[in-house]
Amino acid sequence: MGSAVSSIVPLVEQSTVTTWDGTELPSKRLLVSQETFQSESASLLVFLHGLGERMSDYDDTSTSVNLQNVLGKGSLPPANIPSIILFDGRGHGNSSGWEGKGPEQFHWKYLSLDMLQVAAAYRPCLSQPLEPNYIFGGCSMGAAAAVWAAVMYPRRVAGLVLFMVPTMWATRQARRGALEAKADALRASEPNRAEVMTGAARADFPPREDLERLAATGIPVLIVTARDDPIHPASSAEALGQIFGSSARVVTDCKASEVGAIFSTELVSWLEQLPPALA
Repeated sequence: MGSAVSSIVPLVEQSTVTTWDGTELPSKRLLVSQETFQSESASLLVFLHGLGERMSDYDDTSTSVNLQNVLGKGSLPPANIPSIILFDGRGHGNSSGWEGKGPEQFHWKYLSLDMLQVAAAYRPCLSQPLEPNYIFGGCSMGAAAAVWAAVMYPRRVAGLVLFMVPTMWATRQARRGALEAKADALRASEPNRAEVMTGAARADFPPREDLERLAATGIPVLIVTARDDPIHPASSAEALGQIFGSSARVVTDCKASEVGAIFSTELVSWLEQLPPALA
C-alpha cells in the first residue's frame, strides 16, 4: 500500500470497555490507510502491552514498535491489513475500577478474559463477524494473555503475535521470587501496584497439553524475542516454537537493543504471508 506517511489515519475510534467485574479499560481502534477509513475490517489485531506499560507505548511515534506506522509503512495489500485494537490492561495506564479486587485478577489467564471482552466490543467493525478473524497479540504479559485467549476460544482466532515472550513453567517459578520481592517493597506505599506485581508473580502459561491442542488447529504464530534478555528468555520462544511446529515463525537471533525494529519488520512479513481470509 506504499510508504507515504500521509496515508496513516491517527485514530478512528476511541472507547472504554467495561468488563464483567466493572473494570474500565480505555481502548483504541487504529486504521492504517485512507482506503480502510470508516470501513469494516477483515480482521482485528487485538494487542496488549507488557507489565508496567500502557497502550500508548504502541501507538506513540517515538517508539520503534509503533504498530500503526509499522503496518502503514509496509507493503501490505489492503486485504491483509487488520484494524489494530490497543487497550490499557487492568492495573495499567488509565484503567480504573480494578483497585482493591485482589491480585488474582492480574493472572495472565484473567487478563485474557479482558482481551476477549475488548475483542467482542469491536466485533461490529468486522466485515464477516462470524468468521475466525481475531489475531491476538501482545508484549510479554500481553503475549501470555494472548496465548490464554487463544486456548480458551480457539475457533475465533486467526493467529497469534507474541513479542518478547516472558518466562514460563520452570523459568517462571524461578522468577516468582523477584516479582514477589518487588510486591513486598511496594505494599506499604503503593498497595495497588503491589497487587499487580503479586498477580504477575503467580501467573504462568497454560499447561503444555492445552498448548498442544491449540497447535493441532494449525493456528499461525509469530514469535519474536531477543537472545540476550533474561526476563524474556529465548528458551520460552523456542519451547513455543517446538509446540506449534511449522505453523510458527520464531525469531530469536537478535539483541534486546534491536528487538523492537526486528519485530516491526517480522510482523509485516508475517501478515503478508497470511491468507487474506485470515489476515
